Amino acid sequence: MNRNDCLEALVPHISDQLVVPSVSGQWIWGQLCKHEGNLLLGSMGNALGVGLGMALGLPHRKVIVLESDGSVLLSLFNLPTLGSLNPENLVVFVFDNEAYSGSRISRPTATAGKADLAAMARDAGVSYAVTVRELEAFKAEMLSAIKEKGPRFIVAKVEETLEHRKAQRSDMDLTENKYRFVRYIEKTEGKPVFSGRG
Repeated sequence: MNRNDCLEALVPHISDQLVVPSVSGQWIWGQLCKHEGNLLLGSMGNALGVGLGMALGLPHRKVIVLESDGSVLLSLFNLPTLGSLNPENLVVFVFDNEAYSGSRISRPTATAGKADLAAMARDAGVSYAVTVRELEAFKAEMLSAIKEKGPRFIVAKVEETLEHRKAQRSDMDLTENKYRFVRYIEKTEGKPVFSGRG
């Protein structure tokens, strides 16, 4: 299964959801989906924590986190927090290629061995955590996750591809993206978030 195919399948279902991708694949997501509700963090290990906080702060909004195996492994402390809180409006997709491939070198992650992220999430108390290995199974889980209450923690086993290394970078600076995202929240929620300095 290819991560890009999964992301392309997700795009038509994005409307007013808030989407938080980890650094792995965020440039590809940013090119595929120009949604004002995308918060591009530009860092590894933070998407799940940020998305969890967003889901708690805006419980009436669906929040979608696009993670990677390396990013989740870097911040495993998020799993028991997620399992303890189990927000109904949170969906986490973990694209597990069993490798750290964001840089110019590739090294296997723990999921290339015996580590099972869905099992770890379930053992941490996450109410729904599964692993899918085929695109059709991903699409079925994705549609259920978009429509139904969560949380949903879906690990998609994908092949290691290097497309992200060649992906066109956004013409939007990450700081600019942050302010666009904040203004989108203000507009759609009808209340101020940030009023500037000075």
